[in-house]
Amino acid sequence: MPDRRGHLLIVDDTPENIQVLGGLLRDQGYGINVAMNGQDALDSAQRFKPDLILLDVMMPGMDGFEVCRRLKQDPDLKDVPIMFLTAKAETEHVVQGFDLGAVDYVAKPFQSSELLRRVDTHMTLARLREQLTEKVSELSGALDTIEQLNQEQDAFLRHELNNVINPIVGYIELLRSRLAEQMDDKEAGWLDSICDGVTSMQRMLEEMKKLQEIEQQQSGLQTMDIQLYAILQDVIQDVETAFSGRVQIHLSPQELDARIRADLTFLPGAFRNVIKNAAEHILENPGPVAEEGVRVSCAVDDDSVAVTVWNGGPPVPDYLLATFFDKFNSTRQGQGGTGLGTTYARIVTEAHGGSISVDSSAEDGTRVRISLPRVAS
Repeated sequence: MPDRRGHLLIVDDTPENIQVLGGLLRDQGYGINVAMNGQDALDSAQRFKPDLILLDVMMPGMDGFEVCRRLKQDPDLKDVPIMFLTAKAETEHVVQGFDLGAVDYVAKPFQSSELLRRVDTHMTLARLREQLTEKVSELSGALDTIEQLNQEQDAFLRHELNNVINPIVGYIELLRSRLAEQMDDKEAGWLDSICDGVTSMQRMLEEMKKLQEIEQQQSGLQTMDIQLYAILQDVIQDVETAFSGRVQIHLSPQELDARIRADLTFLPGAFRNVIKNAAEHILENPGPVAEEGVRVSCAVDDDSVAVTVWNGGPPVPDYLLATFFDKFNSTRQGQGGTGLGTTYARIVTEAHGGSISVDSSAEDGTRVRISLPRVAS
């Protein structure tokens, strides 16, 4: 018969109990199916997928606990609420039923009004759970659509900005070649500032593209077994060259044989950004701090290798420390910083299965620690 309020499955090996329960619940507008043993209960549940199961505990053969266990193992039925009907309301039976996933129990002989209130409560909860699941699904779909639109918008903006920037680069070089003899030092400095600004914009666009590719996993990592120390040596040489020898970067010679799985397209950039960030910080604070330079060290344990990048100087303020790895967090954006360097380091490190952290104090300086899975030797 049509079920106006929901569909129930009653499982009991006593015909009289089924007759009483069935009549009571039908009068309330519920659709009813019945089963008189465990296997029939499983078969009926799979055919009709009820909204609630009233399940007798003490049945010959397969008891109610075993029926409940099997229902909870079925992906299609595991979320159907189960209410135990038991003539034994001892604590161990109640607890066992809850441990198996039952939502409630009613002791026989039951009071009709109590049973109906509990059935109504669990049917209401089941409907609310279903509505919540639908809303979450709708919200997830909406968020996916928004994310896709954002990604398409980001790609479009990068493309259009590059279309604007590329001619500017050409005009700068044209002006530099044609007016070199006519410009004084101040005017040449203006042109250099324009060039630096355009270069910074190009770098930001490229870093944004790389970050988005990794976040979207469009760039599947192509990893290979490599010696970590060799990566650090190359990165440090690049950074020292970029700073024209104005900062010293010291690499501890220990742990030469530590090996990791790395994508050489991305991982060196993570170290480069962190070391470059440390170098910029000490160069902004000349004196003994700058003379100490940047220290890079490695430490290994059984399954990981950690690279620590240290620099002295004033500590990073707490409000900046909290967003150290967030996008556009740079305090140097007016000086060529993109605010994406530490974000790049975090995303790439996590894509390699590692972790990254930072701590900073006046006494101990600032330490960024990158931990990566180690290849067993």
